[in-house]
Amino acid sequence: MLTRRGRAVVAGVALTALGTAVASPGHALEPDASVETVTSATPAGPGSPAGAGTAEPAATPLPGLAEVPSDPRPNVVVVMADDMRDDEVRWMPNLQRLLGEGGVRFENSFSPHPICCPARASFVSGQYTHNHGVWSNGRNFGFGAYDDRHSLATELSEVGYNTAFLGKYLNGYGAEPPHDGSAEDSLTYVPPGWTDWRGAVGSPPGWDSEEAGGTYRYRDTTLNVNGTLRGNQGWYQTEMLGTETEDVIGQFARSPRPFFLWASYVAPHIGLPDEADDPTTLRRSDGVESRIKTPARPPRVWGLFDDLITEAPGAAGEADVSDKPYFIRSLPEATAEEREAMATLTRQRAESLYVLDEQIGRTADALEAAGELDDTIFMFTSDNGFFIGEHRMRSGKLLPYEPSLRVPTLMSGPGIPAGQTRRDPFLTIDFAPTILDAAGARPDPAMDGVSQLEVARTGDRGWTRGVLTESGPLNAHKYPRGPGPLLDVRPGGPSPLRFSQGVRTDRYLYVEYASREQELYDLRRDPGQLENLADAPAMAPVVRELARELDRLRMCRSDGCATPLPADLQAR
Repeated sequence: MLTRRGRAVVAGVALTALGTAVASPGHALEPDASVETVTSATPAGPGSPAGAGTAEPAATPLPGLAEVPSDPRPNVVVVMADDMRDDEVRWMPNLQRLLGEGGVRFENSFSPHPICCPARASFVSGQYTHNHGVWSNGRNFGFGAYDDRHSLATELSEVGYNTAFLGKYLNGYGAEPPHDGSAEDSLTYVPPGWTDWRGAVGSPPGWDSEEAGGTYRYRDTTLNVNGTLRGNQGWYQTEMLGTETEDVIGQFARSPRPFFLWASYVAPHIGLPDEADDPTTLRRSDGVESRIKTPARPPRVWGLFDDLITEAPGAAGEADVSDKPYFIRSLPEATAEEREAMATLTRQRAESLYVLDEQIGRTADALEAAGELDDTIFMFTSDNGFFIGEHRMRSGKLLPYEPSLRVPTLMSGPGIPAGQTRRDPFLTIDFAPTILDAAGARPDPAMDGVSQLEVARTGDRGWTRGVLTESGPLNAHKYPRGPGPLLDVRPGGPSPLRFSQGVRTDRYLYVEYASREQELYDLRRDPGQLENLADAPAMAPVVRELARELDRLRMCRSDGCATPLPADLQAR
C-alpha cells in the first residue's frame, strides 16, 4: 500500500474516472482538487436504509494530482472518550498496545474545567474557560456561547489540512442557536473549518420526526452530515462512529493533503436506553432517593467484566469529611446497596469502553490499509474524568479532585518513541497547540496552552507551570446550597460565574470556593486527598504562596498562563 508521499508521485496515472469534493468552512461540499468523494454516504448498519452505504463520486473530475506537491506533514487522529477516568485504560487492550506500548503515555494529564462542554471548548480553542466563555453544559453557557470563527479546525484548514469531525460536539449543539445567531437552532449548522462534518445533534424542543435521535441515545443517534440530517436507528452508536471513522480515513487517504480527524465518542457517558441490568432507584441513608445511571452497551459484552470488577474504585468511601467544603460534608456515607450499584456502574463503563477500544483497533487497521498509519500521529484522551464513590460522590465530575480532574492521554506516531511515559503536565488546552505544532503551523497567539510535541518526542522538561482549575456554579444545583448565595470566587470580579478556582502543581492542589472555603492537599503524602491542610498553621506559608500563584493565573491569557512557578513549587 502506497503512503501519501508515494501516491503524490504517481497520482496522475489514472485520474479521469475520479471525482472530488471539499467543504468550504461552514458550508456544504464544493468541488475541489484536494479530496475524492467526501460525501454524506456511509456504509449501512443495522437500522440504516438499504443502499445507505453507496458513495456517489462528485461529477467534477480531478485535475492532475501530479501537480500537487507531496506534503511531508503528518496526519493527526484524535479519539476522545466522554467522562473516562485515567485508571480505566486498563480495560482497553488495543489502546494499551497501540498507543501505550507503541507510544507515549502522559501520566499527569488534566482537564482544567472537568465537565463536558467547557472541556471540549478548551480542546478546540486551546483556551481556559475564562477566555473561551463556555462555563457549563447549560443553555446560554454551552455550545451557543462558543465563538467558533477561530478554532483548531480553522487554523488547520488555513494551512492546507483536510479536517473531519465525528460524534459528540459541544453540549447544546443541535438544539441551541449558533454563536453568530444565524439560525434558531443548530440542527444543520456546520461550524467553520471542517472539510467533513458528522456531528451528533441534540433534539430541540418540539422536534418530532423520524430523525429525532439524540446524542445520548446509544441506539438512536442522529448525525448532521455536512448539513443534512441522517438517522441511525438501531445502530449502536460506538460501532456506528467506528464505521464513520473508517469511511473518513478511506476518503481522505485519496488526497495528497494531510488530514486531521477528531472522533468524539459518547462512551462511557451515561445514556439511553435503560437496560435490564441497570441499577434501580435507591434511598440514601439520609432519605434522599437517588439513581446511579449507566451507559448502554451491546448485549454481546454484558457480563464481560463480572469476574474482574467486584467493587467501585471509590468503594472505601471517606469516613471523615468534616474538613471538606459544605457540598461534600452534606453527603452521607454510601449504603451497601449504593456500593453495589457503583460496582455495577464500574462494570458497565468497562463494557462500554471495551467496545470503544474495538473501534480504536478498527481505526488503526483503516489507517494501515490506507497506507497512512506510519504518517499519522494518533492520540487518545477524554474530556474529563469521573467520580465513582470517591469523596462520597456516587457519580459525577466538575469538582477539582483527582478522579474528576485527571484524564488519560496517550500519543503515538512519527518521531514519538514507543513504550515511554512522561511526567510533565499535559492539559486539555495543550491539544490545539500540540496538533498545530505537528502540522508545522504557528498556534494562535490567543491560545493559553503549550505544545507538548517535543516533550512527547524527546522527554520531560520539568513541571514548571501551574495548572489552573475552574468551575462554574450553573451546575451547582446538583449539590446542597451552602449558608449563603453562590458568589464569584472573588467579589466584584470580572465574572459572576465561577464556583471554584484552584491551582494544581506537582505536589499540591489548592482551591478557593465561592463559599469562601479553601482546600489544600499535599499529593505526595496524601494522593487520595483525604486531609485538607488549608487551616493547618504549619502550611500557612504554602497557602499564601499558592494563593498568590492562583491570583496570577485566575485571569491569565496566552503566554501568561505558562509563566513559570516559583522555584520551590517546580519539579524537575
